[in-house]
Amino acid sequence: MFRLRMALLALSLVAEVLVAEPLSNSWREQLTTDPEWQLYFLRSTQLQQLDQQQLDDELSQLPQTAPTLPARHLKFGFPTEPDSAFWLSDEASRIAKVVLSFQTPSGGWSKRTDMATQPREPGQLYGTEAGYIPTFDNDATSTQILWLSAFLPYASEAMRPELQQSIERAIRFVLAAQYPNGGFAQTYPLRGGYHDAITLNDNVMVQLLRLLQKVATEPQFAFVEADIKQQAQQQFLRGIELLLKAQIRLKGELTVWAAQHHPLTLSAVKARAYELPALVSSESAEVTLLLMQLPKPSRAVIQSVEAAVAWFKAKQIHNTEMQRSDSGVRFFKKAGARPLWARFYDLQKQQPLFVDRDGTIVRSMAELSIERQKGYGWYQSNADAVLKAYPVWQTKLGTQR
Repeated sequence: MFRLRMALLALSLVAEVLVAEPLSNSWREQLTTDPEWQLYFLRSTQLQQLDQQQLDDELSQLPQTAPTLPARHLKFGFPTEPDSAFWLSDEASRIAKVVLSFQTPSGGWSKRTDMATQPREPGQLYGTEAGYIPTFDNDATSTQILWLSAFLPYASEAMRPELQQSIERAIRFVLAAQYPNGGFAQTYPLRGGYHDAITLNDNVMVQLLRLLQKVATEPQFAFVEADIKQQAQQQFLRGIELLLKAQIRLKGELTVWAAQHHPLTLSAVKARAYELPALVSSESAEVTLLLMQLPKPSRAVIQSVEAAVAWFKAKQIHNTEMQRSDSGVRFFKKAGARPLWARFYDLQKQQPLFVDRDGTIVRSMAELSIERQKGYGWYQSNADAVLKAYPVWQTKLGTQR
């Protein structure tokens, strides 16, 4: 076991570039003698069984053998950041009850499901996509926790105990979902395949770490038990350490991060056919902003931020505007336009990477199918927030030294 731990530690110190293979379930076989990971896998299986058993029990009492589907929604159906007038309305109370009804027995929520129109019915799936019940993808679970905690002060006295119990159960679910090394998979309980990768894509891991930080420090979670708040703080820090280890080094130089990292080696791994192992700009920007917000950054954090900022500066595209239309995407010269970055950069030359839906790599965005040109954000400006925040961060850092 000691040799196994040392080997995994050596692999995780810095994420290097490996062959672009899809993530299989074989990575779990490397951990058969590690009690901490085995306990994690067991808990994942038990929670999945808990969710399934609840549904099976409901179906056994109904004149149906297969579950029905709830209504679909692009997001969740409710306003995620309403004003105080909404929180005081009867509508807020009604929606809160609907949201509570869609919480899985394991403690999480699903994506692309209408959680505002009507409560979940017995014998109904907890979400519209079976492979994402529950999940952290597309802001799921973290959104519901933050929404319910924001509504809590406005709720009736009769409703508050149920809300508090739901929120605490969901927080415990998030804490249970974190890998022993600090990473988060896209879905939990684990589903296998690329879903098991440590997921930065769509800011899954950053959102969860920000949530844990809020639980540990912010007044809206004052009702949470002290042991949960303490655990949230500890696991937030564990997640930060994981991000520092996962930052990809190419030719001896730190760069940024990938959309998905291997659960053990932390190398970049493939997800869908058009999401090959690559450096990513937008998700890396969110990681960098998170690191910049740490109150007392360590030397490792400072080194990480400096390297990422240097990478963003080197890769930015100036004075160019992107416009979408039915015929595809065009670029125009425009003085003073917000800088752009490609979403993906290859792991060899660190050049923009474009991949069609069938996995074919093409030389430019113009060579992609129209569906992929219009249906994916191949160029983005998220990293501009990092470059704007950097001077302030440097000044603050200087006053702390």
